[in-house]
Amino acid sequence: MEDIINLKGHLLSAHPRRSDNPLKKGVLLVIDQDLTGSVGLQINKPMTNHPNLVTVMQSLGINYSEDIPIYFGGTENANRIIVVHSNDWSSPGTTKITEDISISNDVSVLTAIAANQGPSKFRAVAGYTRWLPGHLESEIDGELPYNDISRSWIHIPASSELIFGSSGIDQWHYVLEQSAKAQIATWF
Repeated sequence: MEDIINLKGHLLSAHPRRSDNPLKKGVLLVIDQDLTGSVGLQINKPMTNHPNLVTVMQSLGINYSEDIPIYFGGTENANRIIVVHSNDWSSPGTTKITEDISISNDVSVLTAIAANQGPSKFRAVAGYTRWLPGHLESEIDGELPYNDISRSWIHIPASSELIFGSSGIDQWHYVLEQSAKAQIATWF
């Protein structure tokens, strides 16, 4: 395995031929990477036929009326809501991921959002994806081919624009495009 940087605060974009659902055409924000493994939140796939943010907030007794989707973050702990947001708001339950992106996983962020006192940009995510130690790095390095695909992820540092500027397949295409531009820029 070649030496790679710590990917916390990077966006992973799935290889176009990666066929495993739910990561197919996924964009994941790496929120933690250390000797115990890596954790990421898939941020580009709004959940369909599932509760939206209104339903979740109402179940917590919070009055909220905006029809905002919840994104499928991964198969681990899928009943847990984590909010990816801009750094213009924080609470004791907030973890800073990059200079402009944080995550919060306590009810205070939902209460603040409902009161229009929360972060200016946010995305609610249900669940997360976990990799065992070295597994994500091996997928990136091409040492663990996934369905015969070498290097099943490309990565780029996360930014507010990349996270909140689009969604769905458009976000996947955009992150792929920006990753390709960044790679090409290193060649010259």
